[in-house]
Amino acid sequence: MVQTFLFSAGGLRCAMPLSDIQSVIQMAAMQPADSEKRGLSGTINLHGRIIPVYAMGTLLGMPGHPPQVSDMLLITCAGRETIALWIDGIRSVDELLLSAPGEDTLEGGGISIPGLDLTPAGVVLITDIASFLAHPPEKSALDALRALRRAEDYTLVHGGFGQDPATVQAILEERAAKMLPPEPGTGATEMTEVLRFQLAYRQYAIEMKFVREVILTGEITPVPGTPDFICGICAARGQIISLVDLRALLKIPEKGLTDLNRVIVITNGKITFGILADNISGAGSVSLDRVVPPGSADPPGSRRYLKGILDQDIFVLDAKKILEDPEIIIDDA
Repeated sequence: MVQTFLFSAGGLRCAMPLSDIQSVIQMAAMQPADSEKRGLSGTINLHGRIIPVYAMGTLLGMPGHPPQVSDMLLITCAGRETIALWIDGIRSVDELLLSAPGEDTLEGGGISIPGLDLTPAGVVLITDIASFLAHPPEKSALDALRALRRAEDYTLVHGGFGQDPATVQAILEERAAKMLPPEPGTGATEMTEVLRFQLAYRQYAIEMKFVREVILTGEITPVPGTPDFICGICAARGQIISLVDLRALLKIPEKGLTDLNRVIVITNGKITFGILADNISGAGSVSLDRVVPPGSADPPGSRRYLKGILDQDIFVLDAKKILEDPEIIIDDA
């Protein structure tokens, strides 16, 4: 099993190991590319870094399409080069079972593509993006990929093509402008990487530097005598960790657990525990000047552990304060 970030590209269900992803951002206007590399669509200026953008659907042999406001850019590394993969949409973060050694990786009997694997669930897993970019697939391999495309996925991700092109371009240009570095003399804008998740119908974010991993909610063992915000303990990579229920800690309305619930394992190097989430919404870079202090309408329990509110509806948690709060630290021994 491997922890992966699942997404759609050209009607295909795709994934990449979560550890290989730097961030995920919204599609923005691109500048023309200065070469004709396979799948290269243009470049973006991400806070002063010029990053080439590769259309994942095109790389997989699927028909291309103009950028849409719902498209996303997945920032990763191909060898030593930082690149962006243009994808159609985010699905989730999940654990995937890999194909056994020696299994056919694609339909058609013995067809393989360097840098790609096909999971038993039919998900195209990017195992080595540098190798995939360096070795163009055979036509027969691309035909095998097309056979995996699901009509409902293609309709889902391409349903926004009726939008006015001028409106789409204006939105993409505005996003690109926000990614530019600040003008000299205006003061640098501090950026941070965050993981966004949903809990009880609200959107939350937590700084990625405190996130060790995201795992499925497994068996939870209750611990008698612990505070109500500690729902129990569980195993994560052989380590026993406490599980914090933010609904109780932040005094927010409860939402029942489902099989899709996740545990976000956070750590500061000394203290490690998990927080429960309903699902993962995405990840990306945010400007700290967009985070405003919580308002008086928010419950006192929420304000204590909040950095602030992002874009009026995303509650940014103060992971450092949560990890260092002696009232939360539980001795699992």
